[in-house]
Amino acid sequence: MALRVGATTALVVLLAIISTAVIFDRQQVAEIRSRTETAARTADDVVDAPPGMWLVKLTDSGHEATRTMPSDLVEQVVAYGQDMSGQTSFMADGHPWPAWVDQREGASYVAVYDMRLHTGEEQRLLMSTIAAGIVGVLLAALTGLLAGRRAVRPLGEAMELQRQFVADASHELRTPLAVISTRAQMLRRHVAGDAAGGGDEAAARRLAEVDQLVHDTQAMADVVSDLLLSAQLEHVDEVADRVDLAALASEVVTSLMPYAAERGVTLVDEGAAGAAGAVGAVGGGTCVVEGVGPSLRRSVLALVDNATAHSDKGSRIEVRSSAFGGQVRVDVVDHGDGVEVADIQRLTRRFSRGDGASGGRRVGLGLALVTQIVRSHGGRLDVSETPGGGATFTILIPAAADD
Repeated sequence: MALRVGATTALVVLLAIISTAVIFDRQQVAEIRSRTETAARTADDVVDAPPGMWLVKLTDSGHEATRTMPSDLVEQVVAYGQDMSGQTSFMADGHPWPAWVDQREGASYVAVYDMRLHTGEEQRLLMSTIAAGIVGVLLAALTGLLAGRRAVRPLGEAMELQRQFVADASHELRTPLAVISTRAQMLRRHVAGDAAGGGDEAAARRLAEVDQLVHDTQAMADVVSDLLLSAQLEHVDEVADRVDLAALASEVVTSLMPYAAERGVTLVDEGAAGAAGAVGAVGGGTCVVEGVGPSLRRSVLALVDNATAHSDKGSRIEVRSSAFGGQVRVDVVDHGDGVEVADIQRLTRRFSRGDGASGGRRVGLGLALVTQIVRSHGGRLDVSETPGGGATFTILIPAAADD
């Protein structure tokens, strides 16, 4: 932003210099026109020519010209001057010479401006303007850069304080939340024992409430973990390794299969199955990328978990890995709630929520973190509708260079 301010300031100064030069040139042209007109209208001989001008008097019997006037220019005036009137110019020595022709008393009085004086003055002025312009542009750029840095420094400091607060608060909340979650699970065991022993309807209701408490504390712990991870991703430079994205996706599918089965959802790793006997060799190339394995695993896990949470019982989720054209991709295809076209951009923002009839896709920080992780690896996250209903989330990351 500071560089942008400096560049803008320099551009404004440069435009001002150019505008000044154009205005000066137009003023010079107007001054030359006025001086030649005045000289031609007031001349009665060619001897007392005004400074910087020559006079020529043309009659039927001949002509008279100022002694210092170039001969080739005199020839041009003699040849064409009697047929002209008012503002004009004559070509001589490869340059136009501005002039004014006044017809009166049976003679033509021609005043020609000596452009040699004007050209020398103009060149000196141009060099001075260029020198001043360069210095002005450099000073303006430096001033703009310093001013821009000074202007954005408070914003940068505020963002750093905000990031530090989120990281500290998340870190401090993890331990008490873990304690609450543990106690909630212990409470659930006691309540579950009472409900199983007596068959009381009230005990069953209490068990349902405690189950919801356990679920809510776990959800809160997940949000805190996501906040902490988000703050760390912005400032921590982790060492990149060669990561087989197809193998990583297969591990995620294997680990989430029991969870999906509990919800009545079939989770299928089509990438590993279609690898022609070699995991990671799908779609014309190896699925190896340069990246941080734990972060990439978290991104794939978040997509599969999100798809599972929004799939109906009896539905199916496919995870496909492939590599083609220097890109490695992982597709997570579900056939659940689907995704509205208007929601596609909004879904990757923090705490976003879709507009589905049943409440839509509530993704909290999940997809925002996935987007952040993928972008930090030079890739992108695409969201599209699955044909027949559902949503397809695609991770695209540049493939690693061959060893």
